[in-house]
Amino acid sequence: MTWNPIEALADAVTWQGEKKPGKPFNGGWNSMAGSLARAVMPRTKNGTDVIMQVTDRRLQLTYVSRAGTRTGRYGPVEVGWSAQLGNVRWIRDRSDVAGGCHEIGFVDGSWCSVQFIGQGWRHMADAFPLRLSHVDRVPTGSGVAG
Repeated sequence: MTWNPIEALADAVTWQGEKKPGKPFNGGWNSMAGSLARAVMPRTKNGTDVIMQVTDRRLQLTYVSRAGTRTGRYGPVEVGWSAQLGNVRWIRDRSDVAGGCHEIGFVDGSWCSVQFIGQGWRHMADAFPLRLSHVDRVPTGSGVAG
């Protein structure tokens, strides 16, 4: 299943203006959430669309080059980041913040905010193992934390 870019995370991570409420991720740059946050901003001189894909085994970001869009074709496609779906612990709907906003939690305790956009975004969370609403508390290894 292929879904649209998660641009809100990129905006939150690279925000240079006034302070925005909340955090885009938790766990540090070396955590699973931090590696996902870094992967949202590929290092390329060509325009690139970042597509999140969720399968029965993997969560990954795929980079689709826009280098050939003037000719009507897209350029190369490559996997930019990947994790076993078993490393994703939960996803929490944050529609209380904005439509399509979700937090993805990993087994290392880290989490990051993502924004699902485009056609079909409402079904994206269904592909994850444990779905929480914005009123649910986030599970931790030794109990529950908010």
